[in-house]
Amino acid sequence: MTEILIWGIGALAALGGTVLGRLWGRLEGKRAGKREAERDAQRNQTKRMERGREAVRDGRGAGDPADRLRRNDGLW
Repeated sequence: MTEILIWGIGALAALGGTVLGRLWGRLEGKRAGKREAERDAQRNQTKRMERGREAVRDGRGAGDPADRLRRNDGLW
């Protein structure tokens, strides 16, 4: 009887360890995904800000105002 109880406890411990390991792995995956999404968003924001700064730098004082207006009008 004692052996059956020991085997039963061992089986439950193995099952519990498997379930706990899967839950732990899922949580780690979610955390890693969130960190990656935050890094991607930060990179995207940095790129957009740099493109905006370049556009402002290139747009202001870049030639004759009438030419700038014609170029801009053509884009619309």
